[in-house]
Amino acid sequence: MVARFGKKMLAIPALLVFGTSPVSGEEGELIALAGQVDGSFDQVAMDGLSVDVNGREMPVGPDGSFAASSSVEPYYRITISGASIHDAIQTFGFEELYRRDCDCLRVPPLGVVARKPGRIELFFAGDAIAGRRYIEPIWGERQLIDPADPLPGMVRLLEPIKHYVESADFASVNLESVLSTKDFGNSPPKTVTFFSPPELAEALAQAGFDYVTLGNNHSYDYLEPGIETTIAAVEQAGLSWSGAGLDEVQALRAARLEVGGAPLSMLGYVGWKGNVTPNQVAEAAKGGAAYGSDENIIASVGREAAAGRLPIVQYHGSSEYSARPSEDSERRMKMAIDSGAALVASHHPHVAHGLEFYKAGLIAYSMGNFLFDQYFPETHAAFALRTWMEDGRVIRAEVIPLHILEYRPVPAVGSIREALLDRVTRLSAERGTVVGRNGGHGLLVPGNSDIAAPVGAKIRACKASGQDLLRIGDFENMTFGGARDRSIKSYGASVDFPFLGIGGHVLQLVPEATAQEMSISVSTFLRKGSAAGLTLCGQVWSPGPIEIALAVQIRPDGSGRLEALEDTPIEQVSDWISIPVGHWTEFAVKGSELALDTNALFRPFLKIRASGQGTLDNAVSIDRLEFVSRRNAD
Repeated sequence: MVARFGKKMLAIPALLVFGTSPVSGEEGELIALAGQVDGSFDQVAMDGLSVDVNGREMPVGPDGSFAASSSVEPYYRITISGASIHDAIQTFGFEELYRRDCDCLRVPPLGVVARKPGRIELFFAGDAIAGRRYIEPIWGERQLIDPADPLPGMVRLLEPIKHYVESADFASVNLESVLSTKDFGNSPPKTVTFFSPPELAEALAQAGFDYVTLGNNHSYDYLEPGIETTIAAVEQAGLSWSGAGLDEVQALRAARLEVGGAPLSMLGYVGWKGNVTPNQVAEAAKGGAAYGSDENIIASVGREAAAGRLPIVQYHGSSEYSARPSEDSERRMKMAIDSGAALVASHHPHVAHGLEFYKAGLIAYSMGNFLFDQYFPETHAAFALRTWMEDGRVIRAEVIPLHILEYRPVPAVGSIREALLDRVTRLSAERGTVVGRNGGHGLLVPGNSDIAAPVGAKIRACKASGQDLLRIGDFENMTFGGARDRSIKSYGASVDFPFLGIGGHVLQLVPEATAQEMSISVSTFLRKGSAAGLTLCGQVWSPGPIEIALAVQIRPDGSGRLEALEDTPIEQVSDWISIPVGHWTEFAVKGSELALDTNALFRPFLKIRASGQGTLDNAVSIDRLEFVSRRNAD
């Protein structure tokens, strides 16, 4: 039987106490689920539509409603299908859908798009590689790809997002890696080079991708031999490509495709030449990526438009880890629209930027990562872009939030979904572009200024203003299928993320034998925010008496990252706070002011010890954890 309880709050100094147990439900039990299909975009009739929820099919009523019993599960993948519409796929966490007033699950209205002659659905994803840490893990992490048989591992990495990709009429991704073995017998000109097993092309094709852009700063990492092996692997997998070549003419050539009767021309560019010799762009007598100069964009996009085709541009540029495009990148992306492109999808910053309806086109300034092995928490919130085109223009687009969990894309839910949508919405609004909501997706419609309320992620634990640097502290998206979070590190304890049914997921710390203190932090130094004015907030439950405190590790200027993680002392910056026994307790711990440069890289720690200096004998549960920096960094 699923346990039901209310959260009655009692105020005590700096704390709120509520509930009596961290266990609030049981996976697998039945619960009522209901929702609504929204056909207003095209006045879609509900006849012939059905809804699938985790494999359980539900009929759709004439008014678009659907209802049935479902089981208590961590995630719900909801697919609305029918011959008259494009499949609509969204994923939610249990905690997002649960409503206490009815003890049931309520799915927010989900909009659908009609199938019509001449209308096509396109899917775009950001940076993808499958080498480096996938094959040679660091910090004792598990190996995700077996170099002796890489394809099965790669297929598994893409499985959580496959349904989204294959449902589109056409799907594209930025292949930011040479495909081959590492030993080319040549000397790469760069210190940071990417290579992935050739089977990555086949894995992308099996996931539903149709095209890869090679217009990026890593396609020429191993010079002409790397270009040749990459193109060979891509073509063998049946993927179309453009954006690089053995000379400038080949690199600037468009991939011409027919999608639903629409004549698409796919073009890819890198935004800078690079400062190595030889440089990374194709020239008359050397290979490389297509250089996205003003002249090349105007000429190649204009050529395709003049031929009666519909140019789609992928641009690789702007600064890494930035919030907005560089001046040159923005100007060139708009230049592509001015020259006849209907859409520009961009990447390289590894984090999400905003979107903009510019004249008759749509620009996504950066989608962030897709299949990428960066461990910086800032790079783990990304998005895929789904667009519908008709008569040569974008009529609707959806931002699909992604969590790059254990270096692979999974549908984002909970706090990381809301962090991504909040960022994209805010940065798009700066450009006069409204990002509304369709269920758990961001929604863009030309000329539409209506904004629907977001889905119900857990409430913020902190009332303080500032930016939550953690983004994942509701712990609703820490495991998904075979993926498991690597960004939270524990010390003196093992960490797990159990699903409790009602109440969702929590972080659980199990102390090591005879441990007197344990702590959690992020795996590496944060790139954004400031340790000055840091507040640690959340909820904690312990069956035994404990105390908590905030500590910070600051990376010294000029030190190596790994060296600093191992050798830099951890400084406690708050007093210890006692936590009541056997209650969910809300806390807010403010760090003392630290005399730091505002750009200092740091790691915040939640420290836990047994009261009275004894040993820790019981597991401690944590939820809704936030590290809030008063500096509102992008």
